[in-house]
Amino acid sequence: MKRFSWFLLLLLPILSQAQHSYQYIANDSTSYLFGQIYAGFYTGLNNNYEPRSAFEFKQGIIGYSHSFKGKVTGKIMFDVTRTTHFTLLTDTSGNNVPLDYFEGSKYTAYLKMAEIKWILNSHFTLRFGQLLNTQYLTFQDRFWGFRYIDVTFQEKYRFGMPADFGIQADYKVGDKLLLQLSVVNGEGPFRYQDKLSNFLYSVNVQYSPLKNFTLKLYLGIETAPDTGIYVNEKKVISFFAGYKTKNYGIGVEANYVKDYSYLEGIDKYGLSVYGFIAVTEHFAVLGRYDYLCQQFININLVNNYYILGIQYSPLKYFTTSLNFRYYSKNDLPIVYFNVGLKF
Repeated sequence: MKRFSWFLLLLLPILSQAQHSYQYIANDSTSYLFGQIYAGFYTGLNNNYEPRSAFEFKQGIIGYSHSFKGKVTGKIMFDVTRTTHFTLLTDTSGNNVPLDYFEGSKYTAYLKMAEIKWILNSHFTLRFGQLLNTQYLTFQDRFWGFRYIDVTFQEKYRFGMPADFGIQADYKVGDKLLLQLSVVNGEGPFRYQDKLSNFLYSVNVQYSPLKNFTLKLYLGIETAPDTGIYVNEKKVISFFAGYKTKNYGIGVEANYVKDYSYLEGIDKYGLSVYGFIAVTEHFAVLGRYDYLCQQFININLVNNYYILGIQYSPLKYFTTSLNFRYYSKNDLPIVYFNVGLKF
Protein backbone atom coordinates (compact mmCIF):
# COMPACT_ATOMS: atom_id res chain seq x y z
CA MET A 1 0.00 0.00 0.00
CA LYS A 2 2.82 2.34 0.85
CA ARG A 3 4.50 1.62 -2.48
CA PHE A 4 1.23 2.29 -4.29
CA SER A 5 0.89 5.67 -2.56
CA TRP A 6 4.37 6.66 -3.68
CA PHE A 7 3.50 5.53 -7.20
CA LEU A 8 0.43 7.81 -7.23
CA LEU A 9 2.50 10.75 -6.02
CA LEU A 10 4.94 10.23 -8.86
CA LEU A 11 2.17 9.80 -11.40
CA LEU A 12 0.14 12.91 -10.45
CA PRO A 13 2.47 15.47 -12.12
CA ILE A 14 2.44 13.38 -15.31
CA LEU A 15 -1.36 13.13 -15.31
CA SER A 16 -1.64 16.85 -14.56
CA GLN A 17 0.70 17.74 -17.42
CA ALA A 18 -1.17 15.44 -19.79
CA GLN A 19 -4.47 17.10 -18.91
CA HIS A 20 -2.92 20.56 -19.26
CA SER A 21 -1.47 19.70 -22.68
CA TYR A 22 -4.77 18.30 -23.91
CA GLN A 23 -6.48 21.59 -23.17
CA TYR A 24 -4.13 23.45 -25.52
CA ILE A 25 -3.78 21.01 -28.42
CA ALA A 26 -7.44 20.15 -28.85
CA ASN A 27 -8.64 20.08 -32.44
CA ASP A 28 -10.99 23.03 -31.94
CA SER A 29 -8.38 25.45 -30.62
CA THR A 30 -4.99 26.97 -31.41
CA SER A 31 -2.62 28.90 -29.18
CA TYR A 32 0.79 30.53 -29.19
CA LEU A 33 3.15 32.66 -27.13
CA PHE A 34 4.75 35.80 -28.53
CA GLY A 35 7.18 38.47 -27.42
CA GLN A 36 9.24 41.54 -28.39
CA ILE A 37 12.51 42.92 -27.04
CA TYR A 38 13.71 46.39 -28.10
CA ALA A 39 16.98 47.84 -26.86
CA GLY A 40 19.50 50.44 -27.94
CA PHE A 41 22.39 52.79 -27.28
CA TYR A 42 22.66 56.50 -28.02
CA THR A 43 25.22 59.26 -27.80
CA GLY A 44 24.50 62.96 -28.09
CA LEU A 45 26.62 65.11 -30.37
CA ASN A 46 26.63 68.14 -28.10
CA ASN A 47 26.36 68.94 -24.40
CA ASN A 48 22.65 69.81 -24.52
CA TYR A 49 21.61 66.19 -23.99
CA GLU A 50 21.60 64.76 -20.46
CA PRO A 51 22.72 62.08 -19.98
CA ARG A 52 24.81 62.49 -23.08
CA SER A 53 25.26 58.72 -23.67
CA ALA A 54 23.33 55.73 -22.36
CA PHE A 55 22.07 52.23 -23.03
CA GLU A 56 18.30 52.09 -23.35
CA PHE A 57 15.64 49.48 -22.89
CA LYS A 58 12.88 50.58 -25.26
CA GLN A 59 10.26 47.89 -24.75
CA GLY A 60 9.69 44.31 -23.62
CA ILE A 61 6.44 42.51 -24.46
CA ILE A 62 5.22 39.04 -23.57
CA GLY A 63 1.83 37.75 -24.64
CA TYR A 64 -0.38 34.74 -25.20
CA SER A 65 -3.19 34.11 -27.69
CA HIS A 66 -5.74 31.30 -27.67
CA SER A 67 -8.41 30.78 -30.33
CA PHE A 68 -11.43 28.48 -30.42
CA LYS A 69 -12.45 27.34 -33.91
CA GLY A 70 -11.42 30.74 -35.26
CA LYS A 71 -14.59 32.28 -33.80
CA VAL A 72 -13.57 33.38 -30.31
CA THR A 73 -10.03 34.49 -29.45
CA GLY A 74 -8.52 35.61 -26.18
CA LYS A 75 -5.28 37.58 -26.23
CA ILE A 76 -3.39 38.95 -23.26
CA MET A 77 -0.23 41.06 -23.41
CA PHE A 78 2.08 42.63 -20.82
CA ASP A 79 4.41 45.49 -21.67
CA VAL A 80 7.48 46.74 -19.83
CA THR A 81 8.29 50.28 -20.92
CA ARG A 82 8.32 53.86 -19.73
CA THR A 83 4.71 54.76 -18.98
CA THR A 84 5.18 58.43 -18.10
CA HIS A 85 5.92 61.58 -20.03
CA PHE A 86 5.99 65.18 -18.84
CA THR A 87 5.31 68.18 -21.02
CA LEU A 88 5.65 71.66 -19.50
CA LEU A 89 3.44 74.46 -20.75
CA THR A 90 3.51 78.10 -19.60
CA ASP A 91 1.15 81.02 -20.05
CA THR A 92 2.05 84.52 -21.27
CA SER A 93 3.23 85.47 -17.76
CA GLY A 94 5.54 82.49 -17.52
CA ASN A 95 3.33 80.63 -15.04
CA ASN A 96 3.10 76.85 -15.36
CA VAL A 97 -0.10 75.50 -16.84
CA PRO A 98 -1.36 72.52 -14.78
CA LEU A 99 -1.28 69.24 -16.66
CA ASP A 100 -2.54 65.84 -15.63
CA TYR A 101 0.65 63.90 -14.86
CA PHE A 102 1.26 60.54 -13.25
CA GLU A 103 4.82 59.57 -12.31
CA GLY A 104 5.78 55.91 -12.26
CA SER A 105 8.82 53.76 -12.82
CA LYS A 106 10.85 54.41 -15.94
CA TYR A 107 10.38 50.70 -16.66
CA THR A 108 6.87 49.81 -15.54
CA ALA A 109 5.21 46.45 -16.26
CA TYR A 110 1.54 46.91 -17.06
CA LEU A 111 -1.35 45.11 -18.71
CA LYS A 112 -1.34 46.48 -22.25
CA MET A 113 -3.98 44.24 -23.78
CA ALA A 114 -6.56 41.72 -22.52
CA GLU A 115 -9.01 41.21 -25.35
CA ILE A 116 -11.83 38.78 -26.06
CA LYS A 117 -12.58 38.85 -29.79
CA TRP A 118 -15.85 37.33 -31.02
CA ILE A 119 -16.16 36.91 -34.80
CA LEU A 120 -19.89 36.80 -35.53
CA ASN A 121 -19.54 36.39 -39.31
CA SER A 122 -17.35 37.57 -42.21
CA HIS A 123 -18.48 41.18 -41.65
CA PHE A 124 -19.01 41.71 -37.91
CA THR A 125 -16.61 41.34 -34.97
CA LEU A 126 -17.04 42.35 -31.32
CA ARG A 127 -14.15 43.00 -28.92
CA PHE A 128 -14.31 43.23 -25.12
CA GLY A 129 -11.75 44.02 -22.41
CA GLN A 130 -8.61 46.12 -22.58
CA LEU A 131 -8.26 47.01 -26.25
CA LEU A 132 -5.42 48.49 -28.28
CA ASN A 133 -6.50 51.90 -29.54
CA THR A 134 -7.50 52.41 -33.17
CA GLN A 135 -6.22 55.98 -33.06
CA TYR A 136 -2.67 54.97 -34.01
CA LEU A 137 -1.60 51.64 -32.53
CA THR A 138 -3.54 49.11 -34.60
CA PHE A 139 -2.53 50.55 -37.99
CA GLN A 140 0.06 53.37 -38.13
CA ASP A 141 2.37 51.50 -35.76
CA ARG A 142 2.42 48.46 -38.07
CA PHE A 143 2.68 50.57 -41.21
CA TRP A 144 5.70 52.47 -39.84
CA GLY A 145 7.26 49.11 -38.94
CA PHE A 146 10.24 50.50 -36.99
CA ARG A 147 8.86 50.64 -33.46
CA TYR A 148 12.12 49.26 -32.12
CA ILE A 149 13.70 52.53 -33.30
CA ASP A 150 10.91 54.88 -32.19
CA VAL A 151 7.15 54.94 -31.76
CA THR A 152 4.85 56.78 -34.17
CA PHE A 153 3.91 60.46 -33.92
CA GLN A 154 0.76 60.26 -31.79
CA GLU A 155 2.28 57.87 -29.27
CA LYS A 156 5.52 59.84 -29.02
CA TYR A 157 3.77 63.14 -28.28
CA ARG A 158 0.91 61.66 -26.20
CA PHE A 159 -2.02 62.44 -28.48
CA GLY A 160 -3.88 59.47 -27.02
CA MET A 161 -3.60 56.39 -24.82
CA PRO A 162 -2.17 53.16 -26.31
CA ALA A 163 -5.00 51.04 -24.89
CA ASP A 164 -8.11 51.28 -22.74
CA PHE A 165 -10.92 49.26 -21.15
CA GLY A 166 -14.13 49.06 -23.15
CA ILE A 167 -15.99 47.55 -26.08
CA GLN A 168 -15.49 47.78 -29.84
CA ALA A 169 -17.52 46.76 -32.89
CA ASP A 170 -15.84 46.13 -36.26
CA TYR A 171 -17.61 46.06 -39.62
CA LYS A 172 -15.51 44.82 -42.53
CA VAL A 173 -16.24 44.61 -46.25
CA GLY A 174 -13.62 42.39 -47.90
CA ASP A 175 -10.19 44.01 -48.03
CA LYS A 176 -11.58 47.44 -48.97
CA LEU A 177 -13.40 48.90 -45.97
CA LEU A 178 -13.09 48.65 -42.18
CA LEU A 179 -15.35 50.60 -39.81
CA GLN A 180 -14.60 50.48 -36.07
CA LEU A 181 -16.77 51.98 -33.33
CA SER A 182 -15.54 51.94 -29.74
CA VAL A 183 -16.54 53.10 -26.28
CA VAL A 184 -13.83 53.05 -23.60
CA ASN A 185 -13.24 54.60 -20.18
CA GLY A 186 -10.83 57.21 -21.57
CA GLU A 187 -8.26 57.03 -18.77
CA GLY A 188 -6.02 54.54 -20.55
CA PRO A 189 -4.35 51.42 -19.09
CA PHE A 190 -2.80 53.18 -16.09
CA ARG A 191 -5.83 54.61 -14.29
CA TYR A 192 -9.33 53.64 -13.20
CA GLN A 193 -12.50 55.18 -14.64
CA ASP A 194 -13.11 58.80 -13.51
CA LYS A 195 -15.68 59.63 -10.83
CA LEU A 196 -18.11 61.16 -13.35
CA SER A 197 -18.16 57.94 -15.42
CA ASN A 198 -17.44 59.78 -18.67
CA PHE A 199 -16.38 57.74 -21.71
CA LEU A 200 -14.29 58.20 -24.81
CA TYR A 201 -16.27 57.62 -28.01
CA SER A 202 -14.42 57.04 -31.25
CA VAL A 203 -14.93 56.17 -34.91
CA ASN A 204 -12.17 54.77 -37.09
CA VAL A 205 -12.55 54.26 -40.84
CA GLN A 206 -9.97 52.56 -43.05
CA TYR A 207 -10.46 52.39 -46.81
CA SER A 208 -8.20 50.73 -49.39
CA PRO A 209 -9.30 51.77 -52.91
CA LEU A 210 -6.16 50.18 -54.39
CA LYS A 211 -3.93 47.31 -53.38
CA ASN A 212 -1.27 48.41 -50.85
CA PHE A 213 -2.86 51.89 -50.55
CA THR A 214 -4.85 52.85 -47.43
CA LEU A 215 -6.72 55.94 -46.27
CA LYS A 216 -7.60 56.23 -42.58
CA LEU A 217 -9.71 58.67 -40.57
CA TYR A 218 -10.08 58.65 -36.79
CA LEU A 219 -12.46 60.82 -34.73
CA GLY A 220 -12.64 60.79 -30.94
CA ILE A 221 -14.46 62.83 -28.30
CA GLU A 222 -14.27 62.63 -24.53
CA THR A 223 -15.95 64.64 -21.79
CA ALA A 224 -13.59 65.93 -19.10
CA PRO A 225 -13.25 63.78 -15.96
CA ASP A 226 -13.85 66.85 -13.80
CA THR A 227 -15.59 70.23 -13.95
CA GLY A 228 -14.18 73.75 -13.85
CA ILE A 229 -14.26 77.16 -15.49
CA TYR A 230 -11.63 76.30 -18.12
CA VAL A 231 -12.41 72.59 -18.38
CA ASN A 232 -13.76 71.35 -21.69
CA GLU A 233 -14.26 68.10 -23.59
CA LYS A 234 -11.30 66.83 -25.59
CA LYS A 235 -11.62 66.21 -29.33
CA VAL A 236 -9.19 64.28 -31.56
CA ILE A 237 -9.02 64.01 -35.33
CA SER A 238 -6.38 62.06 -37.21
CA PHE A 239 -5.94 61.44 -40.94
CA PHE A 240 -3.52 59.01 -42.58
CA ALA A 241 -2.65 58.07 -46.16
CA GLY A 242 -0.05 55.48 -47.06
CA TYR A 243 1.25 53.14 -49.73
CA LYS A 244 3.39 50.15 -48.78
CA THR A 245 4.85 47.10 -50.49
CA LYS A 246 7.56 44.66 -49.45
CA ASN A 247 10.28 46.83 -51.04
CA TYR A 248 9.19 50.38 -50.22
CA GLY A 249 6.57 52.44 -48.44
CA ILE A 250 5.56 56.01 -47.62
CA GLY A 251 2.98 57.32 -45.15
CA VAL A 252 1.66 60.75 -44.18
CA GLU A 253 -0.47 61.57 -41.16
CA ALA A 254 -1.98 64.81 -39.84
CA ASN A 255 -3.18 64.94 -36.22
CA TYR A 256 -5.05 67.47 -34.10
CA VAL A 257 -6.15 67.49 -30.45
CA LYS A 258 -8.42 70.32 -29.32
CA ASP A 259 -8.45 71.22 -25.61
CA TYR A 260 -5.57 68.92 -24.71
CA SER A 261 -5.71 67.71 -21.06
CA TYR A 262 -9.35 68.96 -21.11
CA LEU A 263 -8.20 72.58 -20.77
CA GLU A 264 -9.90 75.13 -23.00
CA GLY A 265 -7.52 76.89 -25.41
CA ILE A 266 -4.70 74.33 -25.21
CA ASP A 267 -4.32 72.52 -28.54
CA LYS A 268 -1.75 70.17 -30.09
CA TYR A 269 -1.37 69.43 -33.77
CA GLY A 270 1.24 68.16 -36.14
CA LEU A 271 2.32 66.30 -39.24
CA SER A 272 4.44 63.18 -39.71
CA VAL A 273 5.95 61.81 -42.93
CA TYR A 274 7.84 58.51 -42.95
CA GLY A 275 9.01 55.81 -45.32
CA PHE A 276 11.59 53.21 -46.26
CA ILE A 277 13.28 51.62 -49.28
CA ALA A 278 14.63 48.05 -49.25
CA VAL A 279 18.02 48.22 -50.95
CA THR A 280 18.66 44.46 -50.69
CA GLU A 281 17.05 41.52 -48.91
CA HIS A 282 18.83 42.44 -45.68
CA PHE A 283 19.40 46.22 -45.95
CA ALA A 284 16.91 49.10 -45.97
CA VAL A 285 17.07 52.89 -45.76
CA LEU A 286 14.47 54.68 -43.61
CA GLY A 287 13.50 58.25 -42.88
CA ARG A 288 10.96 60.29 -40.95
CA TYR A 289 10.04 63.90 -40.27
CA ASP A 290 7.70 65.15 -37.49
CA TYR A 291 6.32 68.64 -37.08
CA LEU A 292 4.71 69.30 -33.69
CA CYS A 293 3.01 72.47 -32.45
CA GLN A 294 1.69 72.97 -28.93
CA GLN A 295 -0.60 75.98 -28.78
CA PHE A 296 -1.70 77.99 -25.76
CA ILE A 297 -3.64 81.20 -26.52
CA ASN A 298 -1.01 83.25 -28.42
CA ILE A 299 1.96 81.00 -27.68
CA ASN A 300 3.10 78.33 -30.13
CA LEU A 301 5.79 75.86 -29.06
CA VAL A 302 7.17 74.19 -32.18
CA ASN A 303 9.43 71.16 -32.45
CA ASN A 304 10.87 69.47 -35.55
CA TYR A 305 12.09 65.90 -35.31
CA TYR A 306 14.13 64.00 -37.92
CA ILE A 307 15.20 60.36 -38.27
CA LEU A 308 17.53 59.09 -41.01
CA GLY A 309 19.04 55.63 -40.83
CA ILE A 310 19.81 52.22 -42.24
CA GLN A 311 18.48 48.86 -41.15
CA TYR A 312 20.28 45.52 -41.32
CA SER A 313 18.19 42.40 -40.78
CA PRO A 314 20.30 39.22 -40.73
CA LEU A 315 17.20 37.16 -39.84
CA LYS A 316 13.50 37.68 -40.50
CA TYR A 317 12.58 38.66 -36.94
CA PHE A 318 15.91 40.18 -35.87
CA THR A 319 16.63 43.79 -36.88
CA THR A 320 19.38 46.31 -36.18
CA SER A 321 19.64 49.98 -37.11
CA LEU A 322 22.19 52.75 -37.07
CA ASN A 323 20.35 56.06 -37.28
CA PHE A 324 20.77 59.80 -36.80
CA ARG A 325 18.09 61.90 -35.09
CA TYR A 326 17.67 65.58 -34.46
CA TYR A 327 15.27 67.52 -32.21
CA SER A 328 15.09 71.18 -33.15
CA LYS A 329 13.94 72.05 -29.63
CA ASN A 330 17.07 72.51 -27.49
CA ASP A 331 19.26 71.55 -30.50
CA LEU A 332 19.67 67.82 -29.87
CA PRO A 333 21.57 65.84 -32.54
CA ILE A 334 21.87 62.17 -31.57
CA VAL A 335 23.31 58.95 -33.01
CA TYR A 336 21.47 55.74 -32.13
CA PHE A 337 22.11 52.04 -32.49
CA ASN A 338 18.91 49.99 -32.03
CA VAL A 339 18.24 46.27 -31.85
CA GLY A 340 14.87 44.53 -32.09
CA LEU A 341 13.77 40.92 -31.77
CA LYS A 342 10.31 39.39 -32.23
CA PHE A 343 9.38 35.81 -31.43
